[in-house]
Amino acid sequence: MRALFAGALIGLFLSSAALSVWAAEPDAGQTDLDMAVETKLAARAPRDLNTVISHCESAIEKGLGEKNQAFARQLMASALVERGMMMCEAIFGRTPPPQQWPQLRQIALADFERALQYDAAVIEAHALIAKLQILPGGDRKRAMAAIEELVKLTATDPRRQSEALVQRASLQETPEKAMADVDNAVKLTPDDPKPLRVRATLKLNLKDMDGALADFDAAIKLDPEDVDTIEAKGLILATDQKWPEARAAFDLAVKAAQGGPRATNALLQRARVNMAAGETNAGLADFSEVLRLDPDNLAALVMRAEAAAEDHPDQAIEDLNKALDLRPGLVPALRQRGIILANAKKYSGAISDFELIRRLEPKDQNVALQLAAIYTLDGKQAEAAQVYESILREDPKNLFALRGRGDALLNQGKQREAIADYELALAEKPKDTGTLNNLAWVLATSPDDSLRDGKRSITLATQAAEETEFKQAHILSTLAASYAETGDFAKAIEWSKKAINVGSEAVKPALAKELESYEAKKPWREVQTVATESSKPKESTSR
Repeated sequence: MRALFAGALIGLFLSSAALSVWAAEPDAGQTDLDMAVETKLAARAPRDLNTVISHCESAIEKGLGEKNQAFARQLMASALVERGMMMCEAIFGRTPPPQQWPQLRQIALADFERALQYDAAVIEAHALIAKLQILPGGDRKRAMAAIEELVKLTATDPRRQSEALVQRASLQETPEKAMADVDNAVKLTPDDPKPLRVRATLKLNLKDMDGALADFDAAIKLDPEDVDTIEAKGLILATDQKWPEARAAFDLAVKAAQGGPRATNALLQRARVNMAAGETNAGLADFSEVLRLDPDNLAALVMRAEAAAEDHPDQAIEDLNKALDLRPGLVPALRQRGIILANAKKYSGAISDFELIRRLEPKDQNVALQLAAIYTLDGKQAEAAQVYESILREDPKNLFALRGRGDALLNQGKQREAIADYELALAEKPKDTGTLNNLAWVLATSPDDSLRDGKRSITLATQAAEETEFKQAHILSTLAASYAETGDFAKAIEWSKKAINVGSEAVKPALAKELESYEAKKPWREVQTVATESSKPKESTSR
């Protein structure tokens, strides 16, 4: 950008008009002006431009004729703009920009504003003032004013005006005004894909998916190698769950990237589409290709682990361990590893991961709920209850925490306290089948005569069974226990047999023992009630 502008200036300086200025009768400031021109032609660094500006100021102060003064003011403006451009290169030419970019912005803005005092028609000054003011912490009103002036100055230059209109669209207060600007930009430069891409994004924000796709397609036709636009099209199709079309778009993006730096993102997007479409092997292959190109790609490591977790847990753990070696404390990796370890019943490792996540994200209640559930699975009921208690201090009506604490208390034999939590949970969500079932179970099976209530237990268990269409074995088992508590053993036997019929092989032995009790006309009594593989399959927040 700076080099092009400098080239234009050299052309100006060597024009016959400029030479005629130098050939005119010398002014008092002519020597300083000549030195300014000579220095400007060879300028390579800010200090050179400082010298140009100093000579121009001196020439104007000493006195110049009308034409020479106008030329000096233009030269001064050009030097100020070029110096400001050097600051802009430091801001926009680095990723990420330097920490001192706000200070660099102020220096550049000062130069551009001063340049406009000498020559109000310098297009680059208006354009860069707008670009800098749009940045965070900038003055949007000043940015808009600069763009408005830019639109006027570029009236005879369709391409520059198109750029100005696109820039103005980003500052418009309404979608309609923004769309009008971009529509005009598209008309001015129908061969430029950028306004089309911007208009497509505006249409996306207005939920016009078809219109956005049409603009992206037009932009791709103009620039078939633009990976960003092809990916944007693919994301729209993926959002609409048009998996084959989305995959085709990302195929094109991968091809356009030609194995370069952009290929990894295109492959990641295609992998997501493949996974969402149920093409697990294709998704895993894409993740693996990303890691071949970029072995330390954190996103690919975590997502491949998630994709492989069920069928290849050891490989998944290996990927997650590498991700955590690269970035210790990476929460998505810790969470995924903790889940895999919990599913493998390696509760100690899972607890360690979720405890660390909780320290890193203490306000995330979902993490606390997951940690409490793993504590429950590991038989650490007191620890689970403490975690639920901490959640309830922040959110007293949290349904999952109320029910979870009730389960943890029940497992500790604290049935009265558990009942209190279940009642609170039902007040929040009266049709929650887990709470209905667990409360019904303790009301039917508690050894404490003062806690049992067979009639209410039947009401609750029946409601839970209706909500689950009488298809859940553990709820039918609770209904059987409820009838047994009221002495209706015929009904108890009926529902107990139905529970056995719909239950899995793993729980049939436990259910059969309950049936034997009812056939012997004995109600079921139980202190601990949260299910394990060898006990009644009770639903709880820990499952």
